[in-house]
Amino acid sequence: MEDVSQQISSFCTLIKLKRFDDHTLRTLQVILESKDGRLLPQLRKRLKEFLRSESLIAIRQIANKPIGHVLSVLDFFVRAFAIVSDVESCLVLRYEALVMRDSKSISYLDLRVSCTEWLKFAQDAFDNGFYSITSKACENALLPFDVKGGARGDNLLENGAIMNKIQILRDIAIRLSATHAGMLVICLVLLSMRDYLVFCTIQVQVSDYMKQKDLCLKQSSSCNRAHYPASISFRNGIKQRNVRNLLHLQNLRRG
Repeated sequence: MEDVSQQISSFCTLIKLKRFDDHTLRTLQVILESKDGRLLPQLRKRLKEFLRSESLIAIRQIANKPIGHVLSVLDFFVRAFAIVSDVESCLVLRYEALVMRDSKSISYLDLRVSCTEWLKFAQDAFDNGFYSITSKACENALLPFDVKGGARGDNLLENGAIMNKIQILRDIAIRLSATHAGMLVICLVLLSMRDYLVFCTIQVQVSDYMKQKDLCLKQSSSCNRAHYPASISFRNGIKQRNVRNLLHLQNLRRG
C-alpha cells in the first residue's frame, strides 16, 4: 500500500494533469483517512492551500470553455473543498456555479436554478455566518415567484409556504448583517490603540488568502475579459465574517 507521501504526490499529479473526476476525489479521501489523527489538521491545511491555488489556475484556464465543462470543473472543486473541510471555498464556488447557471439559463433552459437550490444554498450560507450572501441568495430564490399572480406551479399553498420561509430567512439575514456591521463600528471605537494594532495584525493574516485571490483575479482580468463577478461579493462576505469572528475573539481576550 502506498504511504501517505506517495498518495499526496499522486493526488497532486492528477490535479496538475486536470483529472477532475471521481478517481481523483477518492484519492483525496484515502489520503485523509489514512493519516495520523494528530497530524490531520496540518495535512488538511496543506491540501486546502494546494486546492485553492489550483482551483484559481483551473478557473482561469476554462474561462472560454463550454458552459458544461466549466460547471463540471467547478463541481469537482466544490466536492474537493468539502472533503478537506474548506467551507468558505466550497460555498464560494457553489455560489459561482449557481450564478453562472442562472445567467446562462435563458439560452439553456436545463441550467435554470430552482427555488429549492437557491434556498438550500441560502440556508448553508446562513449557517456559516454569511448573512449578506444569504439575503442575495434568498432574493434569487424568490425570482421564480410571480408577485402579481402568486406562486408559479400547481400547488399554490405549498409554494406560498416556501416563499414565506425564504422571506423570513432573508429578513433575519438582513437584520443580522446590519447588526454585525453596527457592532463592528462600536468595537473599533472601544478598542485601545494597543488592542487595535493586535487586531489589525491578526486581520492581515486572516485576509491574506482573500487578497491573493483578488490579485489573481485582477491579473486574470487583464489577460482575459471572461470574469467571475459573483465570487467578488461572496469574498466580501467572507471578509466581513472574518472581522466579526476576530472581534468576538478579541472581546473574549479582553474579558
